[in-house]
Amino acid sequence: MKKLFLFSCVAAIAVLLAGFVINRTTVSHAPSPAGIPCAATPATITATAFIPPAPTVVMVRKNIYSLSAAEITALKTGISAMKALPLTNPTSWQYQAAIHGTTLANNLASWNSCQHGTLYFLSWHRMYLYFFERILRAKSGSPALTLPYWNYQTNPALPPDYRNSAAGNTLYDGSRNASINAGGALGAGIMTAINNSLTNIPFYDFQGDLEGPHGSVHVSIGGNMGAVNKAALDPCFWLHHANIDRLWEVWMRKCGGRSNPTDATWLNHQFTFFDETGKAVVMTGSQVVHTASQLNYRYDFPLMLPCNFVIKWWEWKWKWWELLRIPVKINLREKLQRISFKQSKPDNLERFIRETKTQRFNFSDKSIPDKLFITLEGVQVNKMPEGSIEVYVNLPAGTAADPRSKFFAGVVDLFTATGHAHQHENTPANVRINISSAARTLGLTPAALRNAEISFVVRGNTLKGREVQTTADIEIGSVVMGVEKAEK
Repeated sequence: MKKLFLFSCVAAIAVLLAGFVINRTTVSHAPSPAGIPCAATPATITATAFIPPAPTVVMVRKNIYSLSAAEITALKTGISAMKALPLTNPTSWQYQAAIHGTTLANNLASWNSCQHGTLYFLSWHRMYLYFFERILRAKSGSPALTLPYWNYQTNPALPPDYRNSAAGNTLYDGSRNASINAGGALGAGIMTAINNSLTNIPFYDFQGDLEGPHGSVHVSIGGNMGAVNKAALDPCFWLHHANIDRLWEVWMRKCGGRSNPTDATWLNHQFTFFDETGKAVVMTGSQVVHTASQLNYRYDFPLMLPCNFVIKWWEWKWKWWELLRIPVKINLREKLQRISFKQSKPDNLERFIRETKTQRFNFSDKSIPDKLFITLEGVQVNKMPEGSIEVYVNLPAGTAADPRSKFFAGVVDLFTATGHAHQHENTPANVRINISSAARTLGLTPAALRNAEISFVVRGNTLKGREVQTTADIEIGSVVMGVEKAEK
């Protein structure tokens, strides 16, 4: 511990100058299953433990809209060089994309190893981006090249350089939804869902809630990006996930007890990637906690002091209570579709109220809060929308669905659902949505859930100020309302 403390003191000065926030890490509770990992059995390979590079000047990942023409050219050059390599070269564009997911039958080392709906969603993607960035930098011939991020909360339109269909533009992907390549904007509901995720303090809660809008960005862009097994073939995948990685840092900088996991499972789990020479290397979660001091990059944040307040989440356990269930099959095809829990048997809800003596939920952000979820069971995606599916609680009849309203609860993660279907031979998936924010704002009590209503809104991307008309075909086997309560 003394050595760790001395190292932290020495590293703190350099890290603060780099604009990165150091937090003492704690373990949060593990999430209930909300999705499916993309892992398949990889080919056998010999990999060595990753040794961090010697400390140098920390490089900065920038907003794509702030890049110079020379930096955009370097991106294009690097991608072009990667695309010129054969599939079997681990530093090639196709090989790197296949690490996330692929339909190719080769199943080479580390292919189809992406993590969605698991403990490692953020840590695995951070590792993935880190090694891809090293490869891209080497191929570009620009030693200062870093991956840019796309902050869609400030500019929801895909950057023009990625929409230019001129011959030879390696940033363009013609498979995307037409509205996106025409300069259309992502839906506002995605941005609200991201903001809501940032309010969660336990790491795994934040990570789980961020994954939903993350998936809606994929689906709204569509084409290759809309499918787990093709997503990384689109150059804007790296823009998107650099921003997801940045949002992890945004969350940490909010302090208030926020901290990364320290459980051995998360810290020590190994994943295999390839460096810029094509050498297989093994990395663990413990090596990606601090980007500036461990991975030699940071985001273009202003300087701030480190956080020092920690909530001891590891002292608590969470118990899941199923409250209500609508067992009938639902088809989401209409623009707006409502379901009511009035048709659900209240037995489980009454037992919960009786055994826990809970008359009001604890949604306080000053303590260990209750978490209210709806779970869509047996989700089968037959047709993706050209946009996203928003979820509302108790939206009054005649009231326009607006993600800025108190009725907005979140978005449906169709991206993870389709990834599950691919890996499990079209087996329907379960999709979980945290509706605690809306329930707190609406003042919902356990007794009021008997009459709760959920509305699903199929939302199109926005093009030239108007919403694109879109449809979807989503089958849902049943809808479950449940709560997680903390107990020591």
